[in-house]
Amino acid sequence: MMPARTVGSPEAEYSRKRPRGSVSFQESDDDGDSVIDVQSAQSSLRGAAAQRKRPRISDAESAKETRASTPSSGTQQNSDDDFDEETTQVQARTRTTRESPDSPPKTQYELLRDGNFDHLRDEAADDQRATQRLRFGRNIMGENHVADNGIIQSITCVNFMCHERLHCELGPLLNFIVGENGSGKSAILTAITLCLGGKASSTNRGGSLKSFVKEGRERAVLSVKIKNQGEDAYHRDIYGDSITVERHFSKTGTSGFKVKSAAGQTISTKRQEVEDIVEYYALQVDNPLNVLSQDNARQFLNASTKAQKYKFFIEGVQLQQLDNDYRLISESLEQMIAKVPEQEDRVKHAKENYTKAKRLKEAIEGNRQIRIKYRTLRNQMVWAQVVDVERELENRENRILEAEAKLAQEEAKLEEKKQALTLFDDKIISAEEDVKTLKAEAKKAEGNETDAKALASEALKDLTTVRNEEREAHTAFRAASENIKILSQKIAEEEKRLADTTGEAHASKMQELEKARAEIQRIQDEMANKKTREKELGPEIVEAKQTLGKLSDEYNLKRKDTDAAAARVRDIQKSTRGLYDGYERQVPQLLKLIAEEKGFAEKPIGPFGAHIKILKPQWSAIIENQLGKNLSAFLVTSVADKTLLTRLLERLRIANCVVVIGRRNPLDITGKEPPQNLDTILRVLQIDNPLVRDQLIIMNSIEQVVLVPSREEAQEIMFGPNPTPNAKAAICFHDKLKGQGLRLSGGGGERISTDPIQPNAKLRPRMQSDTDSQLAYQTDVLRQLREECTSLENDVRRAQQDVRRLENDLAKVKRDANTLDSELRNARVLEDKIQADMDEFDGADGRLQGLRTQLAEAEATLEHHGNQYNHLTTVKRDKSRASDEAVAKQKAAVDQKKTADKQKTKAEEKLNGLKSARHLLLLELNEGTASLELCKEEVTEAVARRDSKKETVAVMTEQASQHCPTRMHIPENETFKTISAQYEALGKRLVEEEKKTGMSDKQVNEFLIEAKKNYEKAIEDLESIKKINSGLVQTLNQRLDKWRKFQRYISASSRANFIYLLSERGFRGKLMLDHERKALDLQVEPDKTEKRAAGRNTKTLSGGEKSFSSICLLLAIWEAMGSPLRCLDEFDVFMDNVNRAISTNMLITAARRSVNRQYIFITPNAIEGRSTLDKDVKIIRLTDPRQRTLADH
Repeated sequence: MMPARTVGSPEAEYSRKRPRGSVSFQESDDDGDSVIDVQSAQSSLRGAAAQRKRPRISDAESAKETRASTPSSGTQQNSDDDFDEETTQVQARTRTTRESPDSPPKTQYELLRDGNFDHLRDEAADDQRATQRLRFGRNIMGENHVADNGIIQSITCVNFMCHERLHCELGPLLNFIVGENGSGKSAILTAITLCLGGKASSTNRGGSLKSFVKEGRERAVLSVKIKNQGEDAYHRDIYGDSITVERHFSKTGTSGFKVKSAAGQTISTKRQEVEDIVEYYALQVDNPLNVLSQDNARQFLNASTKAQKYKFFIEGVQLQQLDNDYRLISESLEQMIAKVPEQEDRVKHAKENYTKAKRLKEAIEGNRQIRIKYRTLRNQMVWAQVVDVERELENRENRILEAEAKLAQEEAKLEEKKQALTLFDDKIISAEEDVKTLKAEAKKAEGNETDAKALASEALKDLTTVRNEEREAHTAFRAASENIKILSQKIAEEEKRLADTTGEAHASKMQELEKARAEIQRIQDEMANKKTREKELGPEIVEAKQTLGKLSDEYNLKRKDTDAAAARVRDIQKSTRGLYDGYERQVPQLLKLIAEEKGFAEKPIGPFGAHIKILKPQWSAIIENQLGKNLSAFLVTSVADKTLLTRLLERLRIANCVVVIGRRNPLDITGKEPPQNLDTILRVLQIDNPLVRDQLIIMNSIEQVVLVPSREEAQEIMFGPNPTPNAKAAICFHDKLKGQGLRLSGGGGERISTDPIQPNAKLRPRMQSDTDSQLAYQTDVLRQLREECTSLENDVRRAQQDVRRLENDLAKVKRDANTLDSELRNARVLEDKIQADMDEFDGADGRLQGLRTQLAEAEATLEHHGNQYNHLTTVKRDKSRASDEAVAKQKAAVDQKKTADKQKTKAEEKLNGLKSARHLLLLELNEGTASLELCKEEVTEAVARRDSKKETVAVMTEQASQHCPTRMHIPENETFKTISAQYEALGKRLVEEEKKTGMSDKQVNEFLIEAKKNYEKAIEDLESIKKINSGLVQTLNQRLDKWRKFQRYISASSRANFIYLLSERGFRGKLMLDHERKALDLQVEPDKTEKRAAGRNTKTLSGGEKSFSSICLLLAIWEAMGSPLRCLDEFDVFMDNVNRAISTNMLITAARRSVNRQYIFITPNAIEGRSTLDKDVKIIRLTDPRQRTLADH
């Protein structure tokens, strides 16, 4: 439950000085998050004087760490490894972004600063803690009291704006400046801003200082007196109890400052001293919310947009100033990092000089040893000749052993071949016997086959003859039967006609007439049914054709996909695709220009796709779609290289190749990937350049996008009860559409989304892939597409059949209708005929007896042919059985002959193989015999050469002993030739050394000392730069971390204060801060409105309600600011009396809650109520300058 009144905010606690530039940190016991009590923030990029005492954003521990890591402190700096690790952390925190595809890309610094806005995710918890601090802070902080220093005591203006002289004494706490228009109210705020170093443009009153000089005057003077007492006063020993800042400026544009002590002595005339004083007391005169001018107040309170309110907010709480300072630090860090390669080159050059000096020193020491070595080499040359001959003798001994071993091997091989030849002779004899036997069996099988064929042919001939006779008998039998049927019918008709001659004929005709009339009625009913069916078939045909059209469209689309897949398969099979075919056609020319261009500090890397190989081709098209234009990107390492490459792109009119700036420090993603059993985009790619890998991690989070085949697995990973850690999104194949996919993201409290992935089949791939794997995958895709195409084709065919069936039914209905119409006419003709026949009857004739005689003859003929047919059927059955048996015997004989021929052929092939093998073996035997003889000759020749070499060794040993009696040791790898080369080289070196006169031993020693000193100094400088960079990285990380905490908790504090301030009047609402979109908006619900979840927009509020809401917003932001000065001009100009009184009381109450703050409120209206009676409120009434002039006279 919210308290009935606003209590003291935590921004006002601690001492008198802490609120101006400090942040206090307290550790929360419940969730482990840091709870930051934010007072304000100040820039620290100005030259820091030794006497300044206010850290801008720090706590006790972090301040010590910062001082310990500052390069200028002289303490031990971080190692190179620490620097690399810190730099890696700086870059690793930029790997994900929340930018929309259409927004401009953020800089590396902005990505690092925002940290993906993760620190703003727990807004509800932050607001709850801010509310608790707001609720209980009152008991800690107490009421406001007069500050010892940092407040303005008086303002004096001479020839300023429309005032010849304007002087105002201010109270230490609350000041209300009241007066008519033109009395100088706003001039006082303008004078404060300009006198304390503010820009003329920030006052919204003029573009330059000369525009503020009174008309008709040449010079103007502004003077501001600042209280300077207490223990933490600014140089009190110099200035005393007050500091007076004067600013002089003229119509000609000249301007100057004077800073005076309490005794009136001018201490300084430098602008820097003014800035130091303003900075020391955190007066922030350029802060648009600290000194809220008339125009700014009007815009802020009534007409500002969301973006303008947000801009007021970040500038008011100094977030913008800190951001600018840290951006400068980031740029300085980049420049410092760029100096490392230059210093490494200096180290390399110094090392080369040092190495050269050491070589000269060694040369001096080595000349004495060279002559000793020279004499040793000469003796070694003599004995080296003996050693060389001895080695040749040893080689010849080894050759004898090798020749004897080879002779023994040849003898053994020859014996083996002789035994094998004997074995082959035995096998050939056995094989010839087998062939002879199988030939006899094959000849016998051939005779059996011939006999079986003859018998089968004869049986088939007999069967054919019987079948022909049977058919003739059956035909005669059927003809006789038909004749009997015709005669019997004729006899029945004749008998009936004779019967009709009786009296019953008339009744029969009547029945026929009624039957004919019934038939006419039936035909008419059927015609009516046909017409009804014809009407029903029309809509059915239309619906069937629509279904056919839809299926045809799907079939055509699938056919196009199939054709595209087939084209990809053909491209892969041809293997003619170039590395850059998937890019714009000018890319190869661009790469050539890059290679030829000498202006790059480091050659650009790209396009990215050329450095990537897909390991699982089934994901190729989907990954191409996800990485998008980044596959065509180029990477550079400096802004200058980016500018040069951009010019080349514009020159070639390449539009789809983006240029990104990266660093060579690799990203560490340890512990930031999903489990190893899951595929990610990074794991299915083989990237040959670490910079490309890191940049894709930063831009596309490829290490956290999981690849799974099915939608069910993807949903389990992203939305299951136990979501997979470090999984930012999951991609799966589409359930029905081959070649397409789905991207699932969200979960864990974020918005859940499922987006389709539709790769463009017409685009050529930009990533490399294994040809065989790609061909197999694309072939499988083509097969599935063809199956789906076939299925759709069958559906189309069935739909076409349905259309044709319905159309045929319609045609049949029409044909039936025509037939029924014809039948109706015939039925009516029959009706007329029956009516005519009723009166006509013929008498009997003598044909009946003749017909009965013909019938008897036909029955006798039928009996004869029936007996004949039965007999032939029995004969045919016997002949057929005999023919089947003969055919079976023929088949068995044929199979037997084939088996015999096969066995005979196999035996012949085996015999021929054995003969060929024996022939080859015989050739090898002859070659082995010749080789054996050659081996014997080699052994004899090797023995003779060995004996000759022994004699040579003896002679050369005797000669060497005469020259050098002691045998010299010759190293194993040395020969006479190598030792001679060393001897000659050493001789030349001695000659060269003797000719050298360029440097004495003393000069060489001095050169060595100087080179060593320079080398050590270069290494020391390099280490110093690296340590400085490490300190800068650590400092930037710490400051940005505190900046985010400052942003987080100052936002929460502002939201909580806004809600509390609204409650002063019974209003409800909220302050909506969106740092990502840089917008600030209000929702306010007055007490008289209906209570609902969402408040009203400020546009729907009345003028007074809107002004009151804006005052609440201003006070909420003021509570988050650290400056001791608060100025507000004409805050109540649009308020009615009720809202003016409420707002005035609220401002006074808020001012009294603030510790060590001075407030200056300007209003054209009179101040009424109890405020005028309180001691801490000073009301300053200004009169019109014209009235003051009259009064002066």
